[in-house]
Amino acid sequence: MKRLAYFCSIILATILFSNYAYANQGLSPSLDSTDILAAGDHAAVLIDRTAGKVLLADLKVNEFTSLSDGASSMLDVEVVKQSEKIVLLKKTSRNAISKTVFSYQGAVLSKSEIPLSLKDGDKIKWVAPVGKANERIMVQRLDAFNLYQYPWKKPSVSYDAKIVDKGYESVSVWDWDFKSYPYLAIKYIDSGIMTEDYYIKTVNLYSKKEFLFKDFNTDVNLQFSGGNLAITTSYVYQPVPANASRPDAADTQPYYQLVNIDKGIKDKILEGIFADKGNLSGWRTEFINNQLFVGDLAEHTWSLYSANGAAIVTNQAWPGNSKSKFAGYSAAAGISYFLEYHSGKASITAYPIQ
Repeated sequence: MKRLAYFCSIILATILFSNYAYANQGLSPSLDSTDILAAGDHAAVLIDRTAGKVLLADLKVNEFTSLSDGASSMLDVEVVKQSEKIVLLKKTSRNAISKTVFSYQGAVLSKSEIPLSLKDGDKIKWVAPVGKANERIMVQRLDAFNLYQYPWKKPSVSYDAKIVDKGYESVSVWDWDFKSYPYLAIKYIDSGIMTEDYYIKTVNLYSKKEFLFKDFNTDVNLQFSGGNLAITTSYVYQPVPANASRPDAADTQPYYQLVNIDKGIKDKILEGIFADKGNLSGWRTEFINNQLFVGDLAEHTWSLYSANGAAIVTNQAWPGNSKSKFAGYSAAAGISYFLEYHSGKASITAYPIQ
């Protein structure tokens, strides 16, 4: 029963809060509804999708600075490592976009408004200026992707992401990532009777070259890492319909795949066997600061790998018997940081590597 409740909470968080604009301030944060972005070696941005709030965490001293109180709809949060800035985009009452730039210490550096008109349900990602290219914003509306830049009137690039699969009731865009032109990665959910499958498509918006990956037996997360796409899986073992293809504890599970987006091939695959010992068995992954955290839910252990798959730390005890979330790692100090919530309040604890 606990395992089923845990799984349902993950699904609920994904459905309700994958778009920040639908956040509800009355809901308490949870580990599954919190995204974490690294902001240097000793700070992290905590994005609470349930309430649309953003905290800047000082990992070393367990102190937090509020960057957004959830009073208006959050659209996107990005960390710009080159200039050490945090960019927060929110929806204004006029359906435009407000942009606030913070330092890594939480100080407000600038505020501005982008006159790009949005509709309810639109999802966006902000892209930092590079070289002669201005800042850009990718807007997703159902199957349509449109890339805008100043003066924000018309899209400079458009893409129709619609896929038709006659074997399923519907195929929908479920998630996506866009870090810089011309590469776009899209996750689809393929819904049938009592079953769901997941696809990933990579698109070169300039050359129009596309690659489609359909070999997943569970939900996936995707994130660009340099010139590659990092694909991770997490799963809690549970009863499934007979017609559903889902991970089996007896099989080796690929929990990390690094895709060369130019060639459309998987350059690296990490996999392992995760035992099913009853309640909360399976595995969880996080991809933070170009590092892969993989935790074994049954054994309460975790390991850390580089984006290229090289082991950094292995077989460490998972704090809270797997009921905590990896928030960062300092190689210089030999310390890992984990997030927990106590009565709705965030807490970061440092753990020396053993």
